[in-house]
Order: sequence, then C-alpha cells, then structure tokens
Amino acid sequence: MDQMVVGPSLAEIRRLYLGKPDDFVKWSVAPKKKRPHAIEMPSMVHVGDEGLRAIYEHVMKVAEGVKEKKQDPGDPYKASAVYAARPQVQRIFMPNASPAAIAVALDATNSLCWDAGACRLRYAWTGGFIDGFPYWRGNGSSLATVVGTVKYTEAQSPFGAGKEVKFLGYTIKDKLPTFRYQIGAQTVTERFTALKEGTGFHRTFAVTPTPAAPMTLEFTAQDGVTLTSDKGTMKGTSLTLAPADAATFTLTFSLK
Repeated sequence: MDQMVVGPSLAEIRRLYLGKPDDFVKWSVAPKKKRPHAIEMPSMVHVGDEGLRAIYEHVMKVAEGVKEKKQDPGDPYKASAVYAARPQVQRIFMPNASPAAIAVALDATNSLCWDAGACRLRYAWTGGFIDGFPYWRGNGSSLATVVGTVKYTEAQSPFGAGKEVKFLGYTIKDKLPTFRYQIGAQTVTERFTALKEGTGFHRTFAVTPTPAAPMTLEFTAQDGVTLTSDKGTMKGTSLTLAPADAATFTLTFSLK
C-alpha cells in the first residue's frame, strides 16, 4: 500500500494517475521500463479495458489517504517482526530446487529447503534463514539466497529415484509444516522439528499403508552429519525398517 517492493506502491499509483483512468489503461496495456533498479511490468492487455478500469477504480479507492513511506535500500521485509519470526514457512524460489521450493526456518539456527515438485528434502543449513530480496524485486527470474552454511544436501529421495511422486499439500501445526505426498502406492507424511539440544533437526515420517515387507531407506552420507533412528536398523546412512516400524519413525540429523 505505502512502499515499493516489486512494483510501485498503490499510494504512488494513485498520486500518478488520480483523475487519469485513460492514462492508467494505456500504461497497463503497453508499459515500458521506468525505473533503473526495477523490473519492467509485463503488458496487462489480456485483462481487457473493462477489467483495467475496474482495477483503476479499486486502487484509487483503497489508496485514498495512504501516505507513501520513505524507502530504505535493501530488503523491505528484513526488519519486520513477521519476517524475523521463527518458525517460518516461505513459498519462494530457491537455488538448487524446482520452482516449487518451500523454505522452512525451524528455529533461529536451523533451516531447510523442501521441494514440493520432487517431494523431497533438498538441503539443510545453519546460521540465518534466507534473503528474499533478489526474489521480491524480480519477476520470477531470481532466487532467494541462503543466509548461513549448507550442512546437509540430499542427493535423492530416501525412498529411491525414478518413482512417480505426487505432492498432496501440507498442514501447519505449531507453525511448522507436515508435508504429505504419494510415492508409488504409498502415502508419506514428513515433518521436521529443530533439535533442542544442538544444531540439527528431527525428521518424522509416517507411511501408509505399511509395506508388506521390510523397507530400506537410503540417505546421503556427508561429512559432519550424524544420523540416528528411533526404529529399525541403521547402518551408516541406510535404514532398514520392519513393516510395523514403517508406520511412523523419526530420524535425528546432527549437524556439526
């Protein structure tokens, strides 16, 4: 409403176009690059004249009386209490992930990138969370940057590569997500919580229906990462579970 992020604030649009609906429509249909450090707005010709005039009337109404804030350089969200809150879930474009990446800050130290396109964890890091400004000021062409050090990168799904997957969404409990997806004939839920006693995280899976035979999951070996499981037999980064144990089990990833 009152400051520029990707595009100008609604207060500024009102200041520029108040009483000029024709100019508003003309610009929306054929915009040009206007600001050196901002993206160029794509044409809104597909909205049509009637739709653009309705948008114009809405902007003029909601921005009435709104004062523009002085803009500080950099990420406008960084100082926000909401932006700094933990835990936090952000749907945002991330490096080394599909466009369906989801960034999760488990607490002030531990964060991860979960990929809803591939239905798997991509990587986890310690330090800060993310700098989203490259993404916010872009038009889908830039990525957020990781603030911290990546400590664990998963090469593929622990259930194995080449299997058909389907993302089924996620629910939020205590501000943390539980991801749900299908892999083959089974439905899997996956939830992450931060280690209270140090750096790292717990990763709880539930598999339904439970497999008819023992199931083996393969995780990625990485220096400085120790894996333990509350069920099954762990050999290095390979976890073998009896069918009953696969119903729900928790792995602990300790990151040095």
